[in-house]
Amino acid sequence: MKVPMSRITIYGGKKDRKAVLEFLQRQQCVDICEPDAENEDLGFSNMNTSDFQSEFMREKTVGEKALAALDRYAPEEKGLLSSFAGRRALSAEEYYSYVDDIPEMMNIAERLCEAEEEIGEKRGRIVRRRSELDELSPWMKLDVSLSETGTKNSSCIIGMFPEELTEAQLTERYYSADAAPPVYIEIVNTLPRQTCVFALCSRTDAAACEGRLRELGFSRMKTSYDGVPSERAEQIKQEIAALEREISALEREIISYKGARSSLKFMVDYYAMRTEKYGVLSKLSQRNRVFVITGFVPSAEAAPLTAALEHKYNAAVEIEDAGEDAPVLLKNRYLTEPVEGIVKTFAMPSRGEIDPTSIMAFFYYILFGMMLSDAAYGLIMFLGCFIALKKFKNMEPDMKKSLRMFMYCGISTMFWGVMFGSYFGDIVPTVSRTFFNHEVTIPPLWFEPVKDPMKMLMFSFVIGIIHLFTGLGVKLYQCVKAKDWVAAFGDCIFWYMLIGGGILYLFRVDMFLSMAGLSSKLPAVWGTVAAVIAGIGALGILLFTAPKNKMGKRLAKGAYSLYGVTSWLSDILSYSRLLALGLATGVIATVFNKMGSMFGSGIVGAVIFAVVFLIGHTLNLGINALGAYVHTNRLQFVEFFGKFFEGGGKEFHPFAAHTKYYKFKEEI
Repeated sequence: MKVPMSRITIYGGKKDRKAVLEFLQRQQCVDICEPDAENEDLGFSNMNTSDFQSEFMREKTVGEKALAALDRYAPEEKGLLSSFAGRRALSAEEYYSYVDDIPEMMNIAERLCEAEEEIGEKRGRIVRRRSELDELSPWMKLDVSLSETGTKNSSCIIGMFPEELTEAQLTERYYSADAAPPVYIEIVNTLPRQTCVFALCSRTDAAACEGRLRELGFSRMKTSYDGVPSERAEQIKQEIAALEREISALEREIISYKGARSSLKFMVDYYAMRTEKYGVLSKLSQRNRVFVITGFVPSAEAAPLTAALEHKYNAAVEIEDAGEDAPVLLKNRYLTEPVEGIVKTFAMPSRGEIDPTSIMAFFYYILFGMMLSDAAYGLIMFLGCFIALKKFKNMEPDMKKSLRMFMYCGISTMFWGVMFGSYFGDIVPTVSRTFFNHEVTIPPLWFEPVKDPMKMLMFSFVIGIIHLFTGLGVKLYQCVKAKDWVAAFGDCIFWYMLIGGGILYLFRVDMFLSMAGLSSKLPAVWGTVAAVIAGIGALGILLFTAPKNKMGKRLAKGAYSLYGVTSWLSDILSYSRLLALGLATGVIATVFNKMGSMFGSGIVGAVIFAVVFLIGHTLNLGINALGAYVHTNRLQFVEFFGKFFEGGGKEFHPFAAHTKYYKFKEEI
């Protein structure tokens, strides 16, 4: 159901503005809205808080970077299911004790960021130095500096050829040209597709000699290094070792701060709260000594909130009717509450629409269970969700709702699995036949869809018709509640007559009776009654779809609306997916059982069967549970909601502490 809302206006002294905002943020029950325009006429103004928000965001980012540094070098020990644990709740006393540590934590966070930046810079230098080593490695046998140019009368030429050559080959190629000046060539190193050489010639012949070498593909060694390569390499190695020692010291320093992790997490949450608080602060109307806050509050919480504000902060509070622009908050009973998230995924109900959660939940559990329809899979889902819910009491509300939803879906899956006789597919007869030479079966309480798919298909259509007619009934209720009698008849009652009469008439059609496996035909008089009812419904849709228009336009719109009977046909056919997914689960499970049993009853066969069983049924459960979830949502969103639900409501977003690590909730 939709929670009744009230409009709240809070008047307080400006000196209490900060305290009131922090109190409202911890209460998490007021959706603060933009100030009334009429406040400007009374001399009120709004505060520009963008600079403050930017500063708080910067400090929050510093804290996040510091935590990331700690996580890299001193990872927090977490269990496999730690994501279910939820945030730790802090009392008001703990909250303020953490606040006192904020300045110290900011210094620690900045130091952690600086240390990690230093580590990054030093690692970059190591990469560059190792790159230098790689460039120097071919020249390690050279006993002169790479920047050596020669003496007064001689010239050194140091470089490389882009191929693997010997000294004999180089000498032969060099002197193959006429007038090649004399040169001494020594190969320093030979690599695949590279030959490093040291050449020495007369300084007067240097230009001609290098020119001849270039004709053979030579290129000079371009380097800024000075000194003998082996000596330079040793210097680089020492520098790398020193950098690694410095990095180790910085890493140890970062690890030494792991005890501050909790306080750093609080600091991140604290600045996130302050950022949000100052965002709300810009919505406040204020003068020199007073401020005004306007928003929406659940009516049930209005009285205690008013009393607390008046008692603690001497504020004046006005509670009024919420009006048409009130946000929407959903609150349902224990069994139906878990599917609120499914409704929110589609849209929040608008004014005049009911909350469809309770009605949808009943069908949601049924449809999901029919699609998965294996008692063993349902038991696994139920136990997994049940144990997680019991173990993690502090779980986040949305996560808790999701697990409860899947727990109830698991119960439904168990029910339909027993009705259809599916336990890991046909695991019972397969195991008994393979390993005990005596087949044992567990018969279904109703029937096996694999052996009687047409019966399952007809049952799926029956469920679909009930589902669709329920949606149409909700629309009828909304029309009656709004006293829109024309829409009640034109959009609901006449459609009931048309579709209901058409379905009833099918029981006079031989082909339908054959498909449905029915032997008795509806009496002729009832067939006539069904046809008359359907005809009246069609005529009513034709005449009452657009009653305010002239006759020609009314008939045209009515005919177009009547064409919508084809969408009803497609909607009903959509429920054949109940058969398809149910069969898919059972057939795939049976295939895995068959694969596992192919190796006989020996020890090897038992081991292989166990492996195939675990892998196969895990995949089958995961894939088909996901398919059941997706297609159940589709049947709700497209077929069911399409009959009555448009949405468009604004969700209730209370001013709260939207934090990552801790949660704060002060009792009034």
